[in-house]
Amino acid sequence: MKHLLLIAGLIYSSLAMAQFNYSEDFESFEEGDYLGVVSPSWTTWSGTTGGTEDVTVTSENAYSGNHSTFYASTAANGGPQDVVLEFGQLFSSGDFNFSAYFFVNPNAGAYFNFQAEEEVGNTWALDCNMNTNGTLVFSTGGGATEFLSTTYPIGEWFKLSFSIDLTANIWSVSLNDTEQGSFTNTVNQVASLDIFPLQGHQFYIDDITVEHIPALLTSLDVPAYVQSPIDVEIGGSIYNYGTEAINSFDVIWTDGTDSYTSNFTNLDIAPMTSYDFVCTDLLSMPNPTIEELIVTAQNVNGTTDFDEINNEIEHTIQSYEYVTQKIPLYEHFTSNTCGPCASFNPGFQDLLDANNVNSIVDGKTNAIKYQVNYPGAADQSFNDEVDQRHTYYGVTGVPTAHIDGVVTGSSQTNLDQRSAIPCFLDINGTAVTNDGLNVEVNATISSFSDDYQNTKLYIAIVENEYYNNLGSNGETQFYQVHRKMMPSANGLTVNLSNGSTVEIIDSTTFTIGDVVANSYNLWQGLDNCVVIAFVQNDNTKEVYQSKVIEITGNTVASIVESNELDLSIMPNPASNTITMSLGATDQNVQVSIHSITGQKITQLSVEKSSNTQNIPMDISSLNSGVYTITLITNNTKLVRKFIKK
Repeated sequence: MKHLLLIAGLIYSSLAMAQFNYSEDFESFEEGDYLGVVSPSWTTWSGTTGGTEDVTVTSENAYSGNHSTFYASTAANGGPQDVVLEFGQLFSSGDFNFSAYFFVNPNAGAYFNFQAEEEVGNTWALDCNMNTNGTLVFSTGGGATEFLSTTYPIGEWFKLSFSIDLTANIWSVSLNDTEQGSFTNTVNQVASLDIFPLQGHQFYIDDITVEHIPALLTSLDVPAYVQSPIDVEIGGSIYNYGTEAINSFDVIWTDGTDSYTSNFTNLDIAPMTSYDFVCTDLLSMPNPTIEELIVTAQNVNGTTDFDEINNEIEHTIQSYEYVTQKIPLYEHFTSNTCGPCASFNPGFQDLLDANNVNSIVDGKTNAIKYQVNYPGAADQSFNDEVDQRHTYYGVTGVPTAHIDGVVTGSSQTNLDQRSAIPCFLDINGTAVTNDGLNVEVNATISSFSDDYQNTKLYIAIVENEYYNNLGSNGETQFYQVHRKMMPSANGLTVNLSNGSTVEIIDSTTFTIGDVVANSYNLWQGLDNCVVIAFVQNDNTKEVYQSKVIEITGNTVASIVESNELDLSIMPNPASNTITMSLGATDQNVQVSIHSITGQKITQLSVEKSSNTQNIPMDISSLNSGVYTITLITNNTKLVRKFIKK
């Protein structure tokens, strides 16, 4: 018997905290028992248990033991089963974790939701739809806002888990303990679980676990590894989940031999706010060693009457003779004809931006995105090198995001875990262009360990951002997109033994504009690109280190005036609408409109055509003045002016 309901009250100095834990495998019940009758934790939507709204325990199918619950509906409006697991209160902060095992019958489906208020029927926090085609969709507003989409196995047991940081509003979803993605929810609170089969649904649920942790000491700001000799600051964050202000507390940290206490007084930490602290004593690490730290928050507002388990964090820090900060590399496979990609990519980009992706100075992650040639027509940024990396990883569908080649996931936790791995590789380099078209890269890799022998160096040119409206999934803005690898996607074999240094020099030349599938052209130019160098083990696929290299020199290409493009603008001057009449062209064209001061107003992509294309543009919202329309393709451009009356 595994079912347990625990609400532990942690009360100190009028600060109320409660931890909620619940697990159920249905083994303590008899077959045919109504769940709402035999368990005080369960009820129904109406509150009436023991009838058609309730669910009975079954022995027909189970993940563990002999019992589970079975849900089915033939009614047009779903139901009548409508079963509710109450969490005892509304949770809007802290960490909330939920997991359960599901078995969905073939050609059926399943549905459940999280309610956002203690009284059901007012606000839905999240809808979870398991469709008959194997797609699993997480949304709110009756499907109006879709957060994440993935697939689930039909006709077999699988584990679905949520790890939700309600304080930061980060909802992470895992399937069989493999993370599927994360998102920010528009309704960031939970109060109960509602299981409601829709018409045609048939599914089993077993081994449910729910947990809410209102920790006080929420995080430590202490590195996992350092280079000795060094004195390390011990810091972290305190969060007030109580109802009154925190005026004082102590932080005690120990290395197993000595203990050190720092007193923090004269504070005013309001409820539901955090406070960052730094202890007065430093951890001295004069030589390479490993220290096991335990950091505890105590004496909040002068009292010790609380559970230290929620206020204690263990941390391991190791010092080395030489170590570098590891920068994880994301390699993301996506497409502008992929519907789930359009749903997944904005949240994924938020994660990357929050970690200063591809930043020269303070980046915490690097990223290369490969635009593939399916499920519809090939993405315009697809080329043979994308296909090589796709085959290299054995990717079977998009979107798929790899961290350092060995982890498939898209959460801050994934990034933090990879960043915490010690690295003994140092990558430096330069990338110089004299004409904005040709770039020469000089990369130097130094190894301080024998762990990196028989590896490969890859050098990628990545375009930071561009606009492309030629896809079919609604995406128009694209970021960190692969354009070319140097010298190729096969990489360069390097033998990085301890103390060795390898230098690689290579160059490549680009064409700007007319970006079509299987080309290596740039959308905008080298001034919109960076170089990413990374070292990878071809056997394990693990990326050991990555480095962004800034492209310097004359990065803006001198694009000649086109003799082939033909553009007329009518009417000119105009008040509300202009029509751009673009003559026949055998190249794709990038169109942008700028103010006379150079501010970009809008842009679009126009596919090649053997006929004249008339393109209407709404200019009613523009201020009166002079504007330019610029066409760019294949290292040539055409500029025309129009007047907004």
